[in-house]
Amino acid sequence: MKLFRIPLWLWLVFLVAGVGYAFHPFALKQMMKIEQNRLLAQPQPTLSTMPQRLDFTKQMADLTYLASEALAGRGTGQPGGAKAQQWLVTEFAQIGLAAAGTAGYLQPYQPTTGKAQLMKGAANVLGRIEGTDPTLPMLVLTAHYDHLGVHQGQIYFGADDNASGVAALLALARYFKQHPPRHTLLFAALDNEETGMWGARMLFEQELLKPAQIKLNINMDMLSQNTDKQLIAVGSYHYPQLEKPLQQLQQQSSVRLLLGYDRPAWLVGTHQDWTFSSDHREFHNRAVPFVYFGVPDHAHYHQPSDTVDNMDPEFYREVSETLLDAVLLFDAS
Repeated sequence: MKLFRIPLWLWLVFLVAGVGYAFHPFALKQMMKIEQNRLLAQPQPTLSTMPQRLDFTKQMADLTYLASEALAGRGTGQPGGAKAQQWLVTEFAQIGLAAAGTAGYLQPYQPTTGKAQLMKGAANVLGRIEGTDPTLPMLVLTAHYDHLGVHQGQIYFGADDNASGVAALLALARYFKQHPPRHTLLFAALDNEETGMWGARMLFEQELLKPAQIKLNINMDMLSQNTDKQLIAVGSYHYPQLEKPLQQLQQQSSVRLLLGYDRPAWLVGTHQDWTFSSDHREFHNRAVPFVYFGVPDHAHYHQPSDTVDNMDPEFYREVSETLLDAVLLFDAS
């Protein structure tokens, strides 16, 4: 009787696989460190402060209302979410944006899967400023207005996440209403980001937008917490044409703008990848270029303590002016 023998080549496969498995966690950590060093090697800001072009007093008033007890965390399907929705309609009209929804400024929809399918009354709020050159594709500026609402008797106020992005969206709309852009700008205050990015998804599923019409999505989500005065710009790894204007933006900002958080695990190990972490995901899934601006996660993220009192107003002002420069750069290119 012959004994079963394992070929030498198969022993070598087992050996290599075993060594690889043993060193895998170490390799991931090393790749993460390399990526962190790459980020920190990017240029430091050269400006001490940003110019004042946006109406920041009004912007802060908007943020304060959005993150108030009156709106109770803006949960989709909750009374606070409905109030936020109608307030945004009024603000869009007062700014003078052209209605761009399926029902005036609103785009009502009903999610069909997951926890979101139980939520009634979801709607995006959409407005346009027509560009001076109608042959150019549009820029779509997005910020989700929903947050966690009231949960187990506590209000999750969502000042940074994402009243900060919505107030910046409104400030930019007021600026460009007075300073007409070359590209048409769509201002989209989106619902249901916290429960599966349904608002962004429905822009395409209801065919309000077609990918071929869009030059770029600029998504704003969490802008007001000073985490070592860093602002992350996500997207240039996937769309290298964005790198040059974003590098120019680095030189025009007083905040530390870092290009990254968009590389896959096989390249950066355990470092965070935000490619699919907010509404820009639905644009990327359809091969529409995006840049996502946001701050690193902080202690108040998805906590009741995410309030106006815990934000940094001057940092938020500088970030908002940086976003204005970003839109101006992409509109000019």
